[in-house]
Amino acid sequence: MKILYLAPEHVSGTLSLFKREHERRGDTCRFITFWHSRWDFPDDICLNLHGMPNHGWVRGLRKLVAHDPHAIPSRVVEDRLPHWTPNPVARALHALRDERNWRKINAAIRQHELFAFDVLHLDGGADFTRDARFARTFKSLGKPIIAYYHGSDLRSRGYIPAVDRITDLRLTPEWDLAAIDRRLCYQYLPLDLSRFKAKPYAPGTVLRIGHAARNPQKGTAHVQRAVAELSRTHRVELVLIQNMTHDQALAAKESCDLFVDQLTNEGGWGYGMSGVEALAMGIPVVTNVPAAMSQLIGDHPFVQADPASISDVLRALVDNPARCADLAARGRAWVDERHEVRRVVDTLYAHYQKLGLAAA
Repeated sequence: MKILYLAPEHVSGTLSLFKREHERRGDTCRFITFWHSRWDFPDDICLNLHGMPNHGWVRGLRKLVAHDPHAIPSRVVEDRLPHWTPNPVARALHALRDERNWRKINAAIRQHELFAFDVLHLDGGADFTRDARFARTFKSLGKPIIAYYHGSDLRSRGYIPAVDRITDLRLTPEWDLAAIDRRLCYQYLPLDLSRFKAKPYAPGTVLRIGHAARNPQKGTAHVQRAVAELSRTHRVELVLIQNMTHDQALAAKESCDLFVDQLTNEGGWGYGMSGVEALAMGIPVVTNVPAAMSQLIGDHPFVQADPASISDVLRALVDNPARCADLAARGRAWVDERHEVRRVVDTLYAHYQKLGLAAA
């Protein structure tokens, strides 16, 4: 089987994991990105398309004429996911960009024989162009389309209608989105556990509390306040992970003794890849798992906290090393059970079978 992924940007390292696991199973896999990752995740085929939001001038123009995803990170209203409905100026600018890029895109389609692939994954639910011209032709050949939504793409931009109309399977690692739209199937984030060495819980003279501040809406200010308050009575320090490559972020995270994922649930329920990586390293993780999500995932190793309780929660953990040691062991085992890449891809191949695809 030949499996193709399209992604505007390699945002979390999952494309490389999927590619390696597909190939381990004997299948062919390629992934194409529109621009190089801000976090320096590796590319397979990178087209470096024009007019993409990796350029400052494009982000500035978007603020002027279109919806700014950073100013309004969620357009979910009354438990309804949005659709991409640009104003006439924004629609015209997207059309101009698509035509400017089409020659390069079409050359890549021919060079890499993309219509010869058996299944198409659209990361973020996005085709090369907003009119989904490649995906529509791919679909017309009787081949399935799978859209994968990371969370912010769907909450802010919404479904792209031309893509959504032809999608056979919609996947997401976000429980809140799956709870809103029953067409979305939940899929755990994949992790190659062999790359992570679990360490025993053994803080040094200064206990290090990590937090990835890629999205400040996760409650970064509350974490900073709580650690500053705790430092008055305990030897602790905050490790703020931001503006780093992924390798640098992993090294910083590995130096931590505790990790705070998110507290507000404004950018999705529960936890993300940062929390999964910390658990894999044997680091206890504090996050906000709402009751509705807790019922869905069952037993888990996360320590519950929100902006009001984070100071007390961190203090209790720092004062109870035995509990932290138990959480560290439970966390690693839980990641192996839920997030290990082979288990995640097993569920993906079960979906393939339902779509009429045969494995190698």
